[in-house]
Amino acid sequence: MIVDGVTSFVFHLSTALKEGGCDVAVLGRWAGKGFQSRLRKRGVKVIQCVSPTVGNMWFDKKAKEFAPDVIVTDSRRSFPLASRLREITGAKVFTFFLDSLEKTDKKGRDVASLIRYSDAWLSAEPPLLEELSRIETPFPKFLFRRPLKGLITPTPLPRKEPFRVLCFGRISGYKSSGPWALLRDANELKKKISSLEIVFVGGGWRTVKFRLAALRSNMAAGEFFIKVVGTRTDPDEWFRQATLVCAGSTSAVEAALAHRPVVVMSGFWMGLLTPEKLEEAFASYFAERRGSIRVKDHPGLVSREVLKVYENWNDAEMEKSTASVRNGVEPRFERESAAVHFREIFSEAGKQQNVSVLP
Repeated sequence: MIVDGVTSFVFHLSTALKEGGCDVAVLGRWAGKGFQSRLRKRGVKVIQCVSPTVGNMWFDKKAKEFAPDVIVTDSRRSFPLASRLREITGAKVFTFFLDSLEKTDKKGRDVASLIRYSDAWLSAEPPLLEELSRIETPFPKFLFRRPLKGLITPTPLPRKEPFRVLCFGRISGYKSSGPWALLRDANELKKKISSLEIVFVGGGWRTVKFRLAALRSNMAAGEFFIKVVGTRTDPDEWFRQATLVCAGSTSAVEAALAHRPVVVMSGFWMGLLTPEKLEEAFASYFAERRGSIRVKDHPGLVSREVLKVYENWNDAEMEKSTASVRNGVEPRFERESAAVHFREIFSEAGKQQNVSVLP
């Protein structure tokens, strides 16, 4: 239940299936602040408890009572639980690959187990599906896009001043190199952009480090212009306040859907997302998978891009570019057809064909 990329995908998928007429439950170990309240508001049943282990007898009981036709799992953390509940409920297991096949050395997550206990493999990205197609399986593999459109509310692009930069995404692992670079250069950037405000939204074990650094920067500037707010489960209000968003992966997609200009960065770098860069963005999943530049190897890269956007800001041109990017992104993250597509996959998976299904 902890807020990260997998849990976000579960939220996007479960609510889309519920809207499409499916009976949906999300089951997992309680981990504090998460999407539980938003799931319940959208009619999704939440089954959770405190548990030191991935599975337990109470989960077994609740899963059996719910009697699912399909258990949806990611290929890593939750897979051992899904395979356990498969034996108890007799449901099919759809395994989603949200990253490349990795960390398969752990018991229950090895490739043999991923094949043995799955009835279909799915991925949201064509490059990942192509990787999976090289592994022989007795079941089909499918492309299933993230059903994001409609969860984010687009709002009019604000004026340039005050210049509010939202750094959005989980602060952990290699993904934190971009946000950290921006925070490190914040005081110098503030000298050049007097109206600058920076907000970091996203949890992770580095949050304390960010808060201490922000405190030092605010004290040095004599102004509280940096906020580190941690985990937030609904990004809409933060997008509404932002002039520019710095983000990568799904967070960058959400920013584009919110009708905001986006400096795309994760471990890798793309810079300001323009209509001309859209195909590159899809191919790298918005700087998540690959890129010619790593942010950590280029000090000052993020702050220079933010300053460049500020200095070159033109309301009409930025509105045109942002609208074009949003129009290019929306069709690949449709929501209305998600439940229909899911039912089609369920039917196809029942045929047990060794095929990869691409659009």
